[in-house]
Amino acid sequence: MRYDAIVVGAGPAGSTAARTLAREGASVLLLDRARFPRDKPCGGGVTVRAASCQDVDLTPVVERTISGARFSLQLGPAFDRRYDEPLTYMTQRSRLDAHLVEAAVGAGAAFRDGESVRSVEVVANSDGRCGGSGSSLAGAVTVRTDGGSYTARALIGADGANGVVGRATGTRPLSEEAVALEGKVSYPNGVPADWQDFIGLDFGWLAGGYGWVFPKGDHLNVGVGAWKYAAFTLRPKLAEFCYRYGFDAGALENLRGHHLPVRVPGSRIARGPVAVVGDAAGLIDPLTGEGIHMAFMSGRMAACASLRLLAGETDDLSPYQRAVDRRLQPELTVSRKLQELLQFAPPPYMAVMRRSGKFWRLFCHLIRGELTYLDFLRMMGPLRLAVDVFASIARRRRLSRLSAAR
Repeated sequence: MRYDAIVVGAGPAGSTAARTLAREGASVLLLDRARFPRDKPCGGGVTVRAASCQDVDLTPVVERTISGARFSLQLGPAFDRRYDEPLTYMTQRSRLDAHLVEAAVGAGAAFRDGESVRSVEVVANSDGRCGGSGSSLAGAVTVRTDGGSYTARALIGADGANGVVGRATGTRPLSEEAVALEGKVSYPNGVPADWQDFIGLDFGWLAGGYGWVFPKGDHLNVGVGAWKYAAFTLRPKLAEFCYRYGFDAGALENLRGHHLPVRVPGSRIARGPVAVVGDAAGLIDPLTGEGIHMAFMSGRMAACASLRLLAGETDDLSPYQRAVDRRLQPELTVSRKLQELLQFAPPPYMAVMRRSGKFWRLFCHLIRGELTYLDFLRMMGPLRLAVDVFASIARRRRLSRLSAAR
């Protein structure tokens, strides 16, 4: 069967791309290997910043609205900070993804779940380039699944960090990988009162990451994350984290791990009529580990580039990569610097967070999307130079540890 575009992976990025394309009149096939509804390893936090760039009402799948954070340093005493407006909406990926797929189908996309992609073939132009519109097959893509064979003029890979599309088409970016391990603590009668609208964050004892407690409707999502070289520490670290907060680590349900790829700036995420988005493109916020905001943004940007390709305005999807490098990557680069600094010296971060109402409000403005990371850096004035210097020192120290771990 033929379509204008095929989207592989029906997570936030893929569903957003499919919906954007279908709404503009393109024929779209959205594929996912799992049967829906399905769950995925994820904290399930949709920041106000992320929600504000999504044109689908997420209210039906929001289980908690978070307005405060409980911080601790190296499993020590905690302190609370509260804001007078929402910061993050808590959901479960099984509900969020099904809701977004429903919106894509409502816009006109065809959805096939339970179909794993077996192979991807890109048909090049006679001059060897992928892309162009000289003939019906020039720059076409054929996707073969265990349920059929489909052809389109554009392919968007939203199938995650180890997705088939990136591997098969040379669009899997270079990335530095973090890993996470999470489980849930069930509360059938509702989560404890002190977690109703607070998240928990503990810093300073995980290489490149942090521990978290995220409240949902009937459970707490509890997890830890770190750079991949420290993956072997996650299980004992999670047990320590649970003990600190009074949870029984042995009673954690649905324990699972997942990868968090962080794209190396400039690495390829588009080639010919193929582009990758979201986690498949390594578009993860390094400071927070959050990927849903970038999933929404990159899904829409890839769809817009695909519409231009379908209209004959471009020969390939390279405008998508240029748009990411121009609009998204500078934010992620600053986030990486701030993350390096936090990991280099977490006590000063936590001291300022605890004592400075102004710093807390700036943090809230970032989470709400009222400030960008670039705005934050500009507000630091001459201290920006110190950020660059100490972030560079922190990065060298981290790479040294990574080399030693190997």
